[in-house]
Amino acid sequence: MMRKYLAAAMIAAAIGMTGCASVPMAARSDDAAAKQFAPVADKGTVYIYRDEIMGAAIKMPLLVDGISIGDTGPKTYLEVALPPGTHSVTSKTEKDVTISLDVQAGKTYFIWQEVKMGMWAARSQLHVVDQAKGKKGVLECSMVRTSADAFRVSGDQARLVLPEAPASGQANDAVAPDTQQAPTPVAEAGPVSDGATAPANDADAQGISAAPATVVPGGPASLDPRVSVPMFRSAQDLASVHQCDRLIRVESVEGDHGRFFSTCPGAVARLEIDCTGAQCSEAGKANM
Repeated sequence: MMRKYLAAAMIAAAIGMTGCASVPMAARSDDAAAKQFAPVADKGTVYIYRDEIMGAAIKMPLLVDGISIGDTGPKTYLEVALPPGTHSVTSKTEKDVTISLDVQAGKTYFIWQEVKMGMWAARSQLHVVDQAKGKKGVLECSMVRTSADAFRVSGDQARLVLPEAPASGQANDAVAPDTQQAPTPVAEAGPVSDGATAPANDADAQGISAAPATVVPGGPASLDPRVSVPMFRSAQDLASVHQCDRLIRVESVEGDHGRFFSTCPGAVARLEIDCTGAQCSEAGKANM
């Protein structure tokens, strides 16, 4: 029994070492802007924060849809802007944990990366928390610069205008209630890509300078504006049926016809998907 207690004490000491993990920090101006919690007009804003000192010497990598967005250290957070749709967030520690998040345009979400004790190193757990708890946690942390340019919240993305804080000093939610001053008008949204929505009218007509879309061959369908909402979701559903990754990647898109692929466990490492509109079918399986 004493051996077990001694082992636990040694693990706790290793996880709580006084040295701090070194991660690339964002500029102070970016940190200050992020802490205004103003949502992005055509994307969902996601804050992932780690507000604990425990495991200070350990970096905890984070992935969104299988793409690295950076590492957290103690008392740090990451801010990313994601197109509407379902996204996966993964914390890679001794035991990886993943949660799904249904993102809507103009909304703000908070995920707490909890540090937990592992057998040989630190583990973690991800929790979606409410606005009040999330804002408090982020305000206690410093911003890490994300390594994923496609997910970075940049100055040329249109931010919604939030009403001033009430006299009581209580923070508003990221999206203003109907009883408060309305945010800057945004055109009614219609589907465009990867579970994404975009203004039905021209963005310039609304005074909004939309960020240019990123199209990368073999890149995630969630970032390709040529992929419609129904097509993307149908491809995801087919991948799930075959127990493959819901991170759908693009081979080609021509009009309402698209070819995609997803990685799979086991001997068959890749599922080929062929879609016409919202109708998707298996096009073949192959080893990577």
